[in-house]
Amino acid sequence: MGTSSLSPKENFARATRCPDEEINLGAASLYAASSETPDLDVVAYQGRIAQFGKRVKSILTDHHTKYDFVSAMHEVLFEKAGFKGDSKRYFDPKNSLLNEVIERFKGNPVALSILYIEVARVAGTNVDGIALRKHFVVALGSGDDRIYVDPFHKGGLLSRKECLASILGEGNLKNDDYGDLERNFLKPVSKRAILRRLLSNLKVAHEKHKDYELALSASERIQLLDPSNLRNLSELAHLQTKVGNFGDAVDSLTQFLERSPSGTNTEQAESALRKLKALAARGSEESPE
Repeated sequence: MGTSSLSPKENFARATRCPDEEINLGAASLYAASSETPDLDVVAYQGRIAQFGKRVKSILTDHHTKYDFVSAMHEVLFEKAGFKGDSKRYFDPKNSLLNEVIERFKGNPVALSILYIEVARVAGTNVDGIALRKHFVVALGSGDDRIYVDPFHKGGLLSRKECLASILGEGNLKNDDYGDLERNFLKPVSKRAILRRLLSNLKVAHEKHKDYELALSASERIQLLDPSNLRNLSELAHLQTKVGNFGDAVDSLTQFLERSPSGTNTEQAESALRKLKALAARGSEESPE
């Protein structure tokens, strides 16, 4: 594939340096995971995803319906392979690493949704990612025929009311406005947004385990995906400080302050920057010539 001379970070950057609709979610997710397993065979895992897709396709007739397709996906991924959400160890970093999800047959909502989307793509059907509040699902079709699937809960089907209630709260729903609410709140998210959510989950998981080097790696990839993300730029500086990269933290926090909208309260960031500059200067003085 011509990627052997590139670092995991460079491979990820290359996989996402294209229009959103051209991003291969499976490859990009695997390249994100390769920062933790540098010798990860991305092509081999893409092959395993393709095998699932081919099994789904072999079940379908030429004139299958969307429900036939969902049924075939359910049979291959959830009944036979046994994929499911890892609710017991939700914040295990492995649940955000697509290669580990494929090996262990379990993961978090975003990683399992990526797997579902990619298997469906191989099988010839477009599936969208749908961001709910504290959850993530997939959808196929449009209008009244749209089907929502929850890969975390073994591919169970959800009604649009259940999806909307997850975002807005059941008490805020009226029986006559589901269509407008669906169009406003259940829009497909971009592939970059899906990857950003996957990496954010990975970053949080590593922080919970106090593995700041790996959390920093995830944050760096978020910044590659979304350079204008001020919140991540601030968190990037925080993680760079945690691992002792004071010079990098100065650069990140300086960018954060330069990009912050006028009127934003930046006193805390300015104070942190002064301290970081002192730490960076001290480290430079102590370094050998």
